[in-house]
Amino acid sequence: MEASRLYLRSAAIIFAALIMAGCSQSESPSQPGMSKDALNESEEAPSAQAPATERARLSDDQQTGAEKKDEIESGDLFSPIALDVSLDAKERMLEYQVHLNFKSDSVLEARETAYRVASKYGFLSSSRTSAYETQYFQATMRVDSARLYDALKELRSIGILKQESVDVTDHTENLVWQGIKLKREALRSIRRQALQNRAAPQNQIQAENLISASEDQQDQAQFEKWKIQDRVKWATIEIYVQGPAAESAIEVPAYQNALKSVLNSFLALTYWLLENILWLLILAVILWQWKRIWKSLKRMVGKDQ
Repeated sequence: MEASRLYLRSAAIIFAALIMAGCSQSESPSQPGMSKDALNESEEAPSAQAPATERARLSDDQQTGAEKKDEIESGDLFSPIALDVSLDAKERMLEYQVHLNFKSDSVLEARETAYRVASKYGFLSSSRTSAYETQYFQATMRVDSARLYDALKELRSIGILKQESVDVTDHTENLVWQGIKLKREALRSIRRQALQNRAAPQNQIQAENLISASEDQQDQAQFEKWKIQDRVKWATIEIYVQGPAAESAIEVPAYQNALKSVLNSFLALTYWLLENILWLLILAVILWQWKRIWKSLKRMVGKDQ
């Protein structure tokens, strides 16, 4: 009896366990997001997103490369660079002369930009503009050397930079020489003044001339020194802007001017005829009776012989 009860109890436990396992399997497919299709989609999503992202990145790189190529071909990347020097060359007296050649669709807008940059960083020295047939704009400006790069960056908006040349002149040697001359002439002037105080009355004029010559040399050296400092402080920028090509057009001449010219010529001819009518009559008679006149002259010459 005990054995049969134990057997029945074990069978009931096993049967209950099987029933619970079947219920759990029947409920599991009804849970959201756990279907077979959803699992397949969730597995395939990363693999589908990765190529799309890679394609987008490649297309962006290709577009950027194409834009850069277009900019290089159009000349937009040909921009001025900073004209910096090393720390060891900071004391050099360098004069900058920059020549820029642009191409622009509007000469008048280029002139406006150049004037604005000149008034912002320095001053305008000269300007020439032609907006008829061959359009061009040419200007020379002086800008502060410390802000030369900023001025060149703003001038880039004029148009496409086609050509650029930078000339640098080193005035350090000349400035040192002018400083030496200035000190020497100052000492020479002191010595000549002392000599004048000790000179005899008859030599006062010569001593005064020597002192005046020293003062003139001193002023000249001071002026040359100032010119060097001015050239170094103010850089020169020369701009040439080529406008669009002139369109060929049909030019209709003013025919009324031609008629007026004909009338003026006729009136001038009549005036000349009236002024010289006497001489014309004499010439006409000579041409008409030239044979008779010639024979008369021959007879006169024969009688004389």
